[in-house]
Amino acid sequence: SPFPALAVCPVPWGTPQFCLCPGGATLTLLPLLCPADDEVMATDVTPPASAELTELGKCLMKQEDVCTAMLITAYTSLSWKDTLSCQRTTTQLCWPLLKQVLAGNLLPDAVSWFFTSVLRGLQMHGQHDGCMAALVHLAFQIYEALRPRYAELKVVMEQIPDLQRESLEQFESKLLNPTLQKVADKRRKDHFKRLIAGCIGKSLGEQFRKEVHIRNLPSLFKKVKPSLETDMLENEDGEGLTTLFEP
Repeated sequence: SPFPALAVCPVPWGTPQFCLCPGGATLTLLPLLCPADDEVMATDVTPPASAELTELGKCLMKQEDVCTAMLITAYTSLSWKDTLSCQRTTTQLCWPLLKQVLAGNLLPDAVSWFFTSVLRGLQMHGQHDGCMAALVHLAFQIYEALRPRYAELKVVMEQIPDLQRESLEQFESKLLNPTLQKVADKRRKDHFKRLIAGCIGKSLGEQFRKEVHIRNLPSLFKKVKPSLETDMLENEDGEGLTTLFEP
């Protein structure tokens, strides 16, 4: 394997978060992000714009072996069968870690793997609103930041089930053309969410639900509205004609 041996020790959030074992040596990482309140983390679905690694985290990310192990651990955990870990890792760790290596020359396969890992997390945890919103936001950040440099991301997008190709081309043209006026961030994110909707997981009850379409049936008895003019003209007594001229 091109990556060092890796082991993850589950520990409570707020204590040392990851135990990495690159090359067989155990390395315990203290919190890499500025401390956050657990109650706030349980409700937030998108990381704050100021989410940054601490000085310890930035120092560790300069070591290639440790950086590789941390990125693999963070992005692999998105598809673990642990909703809480997925949401916390997505909102607090994945993007701050990836930002540290964006300026470098990432391998195209690595970029595709990061993006695919997020989509795999959506397939696993998409039925949970908190995880779904956080993962969609992370996928949007990765695609918007790396798509101009890596065409491989479009290849991954084209493999999503039920993808509207015309809609993807429209999104791409706006993303890759710097002369066009930028659309509002929320509208771009909503457009992106519709593109990847085919890989967002559903609960078991929703997976096999058959859509019911009930057509509007025609009425059995059609009520005929009588014509007032015809009734007046056909009145044998002539009273119908006089009523037309009454004030």
